[in-house]
Amino acid sequence: MTLPPRILRARAVGAIAVAVTLGLVTLADASPRTDRVAPKEASGSSNTTIPLSHQTARLTKIAVVEQPLAAVQRPGDDAIYVVSKTGRISAIRSGTVDPAAVLDISARIDATNERGLLGLAFPPNRRDVLYVDYTTKVGNVIVSEIPFDGRVADLSRERVLLDMPKPFNEHNAGTLLFDADAMLYVAIGDGGGSGDKFNNGQRTDTLLGKVLRIDPKPTNGLPYGIPADNPFVPKPGVPTPTRQQRQEIVAYGLRNPWRISIDPDTKDLWIPDVGQNLVEEINRMPKSAWGTNFGWRLREGDRAFNGQRPRGAVDPVYAYPHLDGRCAVAGGFLYRGKALVGLVGTYVFGDVCSGHLMALRNTGGKWAAEELNVTIPYLTAFGVLDSGELVVLSLEGGVYRLEAA
Repeated sequence: MTLPPRILRARAVGAIAVAVTLGLVTLADASPRTDRVAPKEASGSSNTTIPLSHQTARLTKIAVVEQPLAAVQRPGDDAIYVVSKTGRISAIRSGTVDPAAVLDISARIDATNERGLLGLAFPPNRRDVLYVDYTTKVGNVIVSEIPFDGRVADLSRERVLLDMPKPFNEHNAGTLLFDADAMLYVAIGDGGGSGDKFNNGQRTDTLLGKVLRIDPKPTNGLPYGIPADNPFVPKPGVPTPTRQQRQEIVAYGLRNPWRISIDPDTKDLWIPDVGQNLVEEINRMPKSAWGTNFGWRLREGDRAFNGQRPRGAVDPVYAYPHLDGRCAVAGGFLYRGKALVGLVGTYVFGDVCSGHLMALRNTGGKWAAEELNVTIPYLTAFGVLDSGELVVLSLEGGVYRLEAA
């Protein structure tokens, strides 16, 4: 299937959603294709191809859920919880979608453009709450805690942690995830608009264009706390910077980090970032590098965009250009499962516009991408199960398991 030019110019998942809703593309060809084709080149170079001859993969549909954007598991729970852009969380239990919603906030959100219900996370140390990320009718980004009894979330007892106004509709990001210390990570875009006109990505006095790490427990009368090991927390003997630095920040210089993840083995944070004109990027940040500036709006991926490279800024471990129908990265996970032995240790991701699934492999200290030769129309996101296996989501409703062919 070839997408029309309007779709090829899309810059994020929300643009694809609008195109489908308006009928710019059809859903007639919505089954994933697993036909074998010649492996694509890594980084656009003709001499860097690494074939995946040792591993073939396929997608098996396990459920259909309206416009899925995220799929997560709750610790100790076999259900797969799927987030719908339109405001509903559904549970897949024993291979069947429970008709009763876990949560339905469709009446209070704006799900147009790139807005909607965007993220879900369950803490590793509690069984009685869940956390969501969504956009309000006036466009604010909300991160909140909601009581959960294992079947239904009690929206009447919602506790808001963050309520962030934004200048534009786009670039909401929306990933929520917990680390092993029960600290909550929040991915937030630069606020939208072309070229980050307010320079939010480079400013450390705003939460826009960042990855945050917070303690979700109320602290000192505030709705959340700041972990003491966050990089911008003042340290004894270290001069306080003259410019305000928000202590929630662990990474900045980002445009629209679509689906960050943590490697369960190394604890590295993987941060894909949707580009603007020319290039998509994937960043890797170990804890020793917390506080890294990834360059936007002065850098787009590994290229200059709007000025000189910021001092100390880090380029992505991998960047790819807008060629062959690709235009918006969909972040995935460092694969630690058992079903696809050839992928262990690779970062599996995809491109929203082309639907191609890829694996990023470190060979000789250099990361290079390899085609999995699996394509899924209307790719939106990936999910990881407790087993380490991956699921792949399509805006047309499909929830697929990635398996060995």
